[in-house]
Amino acid sequence: MYNTISLFSQPYYDPCSQCYLNIVTMNLPPRGPLHKLTRRIKIYPLSEFKEPSNCTRMQTCGLGLRSLRFLNGFGGFGVSGNNSQSCSDLMSVDEIPDLFTFLLANGYTIDTRITKMMNQSSIRYNTNNSNELIALITYQPIQPIQPIQPIQPIQPIQRK
Repeated sequence: MYNTISLFSQPYYDPCSQCYLNIVTMNLPPRGPLHKLTRRIKIYPLSEFKEPSNCTRMQTCGLGLRSLRFLNGFGGFGVSGNNSQSCSDLMSVDEIPDLFTFLLANGYTIDTRITKMMNQSSIRYNTNNSNELIALITYQPIQPIQPIQPIQPIQPIQRK
């Protein structure tokens, strides 16, 4: 597991609903609470014209994020709410504001400087999957707050 990972928006074909979704994926397994939201996914070709070949490397599996809608108060997953549009529990890009709130509350920093640099660069990465960089994030475990020790009253100076 790594401390710094990249989050991507990636088109994804959901075979159950037979719909195309834009989901949140990552390049590496994360440390910290985000690990509980991660699962391996099979990446289906987006069209018959986007198939792997000797000249084109295609990613056929990856790491997807589960939707925060499925996270219950005990850190597990359960069906909460109506998910009739899709049988997928994957996070859509519509949940990115909620994801950022979750990340910041759980000891992650969002590196806007490197994210901006990568998005402005002419160098592109793995565009065969049509993914787009959302952010680079780093996990720094939150240190428990130490209780404040009561201030001892100042002892008067004794004069001789």
